[in-house]
Amino acid sequence: MESQATTTQDELAERRARLLRLRYELQHIGVSVRVRKPRNGRWRLRIRHDGWSETVLCAGAEGAYAYVTAHGRLLGTADEARYVARLLFWMLERRTR
Repeated sequence: MESQATTTQDELAERRARLLRLRYELQHIGVSVRVRKPRNGRWRLRIRHDGWSETVLCAGAEGAYAYVTAHGRLLGTADEARYVARLLFWMLERRTR
C-alpha cells in the first residue's frame, strides 16, 4: 500500500514539474499565469488574457504525460511545452476553446 502512495506522489510531482515548465514558457511570451493546487490535489494552471481565461491540467502516468484543458481538449504532449504555450496564447487571443 505504501509503494502505491509513493507512486502517486511521484506522479503528482511530475505533473507539477511539467506545469511549471509550461508556466515558464507562457511567462516568456508575456501571458498572465498562475499555478495552484486545489484541495483535490490536482495541480492546475490558469491563464488570463484580455478578460478571457483557460485552465490547463497535466494528465497521464508512467512517463506519458499530456496537457489537457479543463474542457477536455488535448493540447499536446508534455514534451512540447513551447508549442503548447504558443497554442494556448493563440486560443486566448481568439477567445476560442
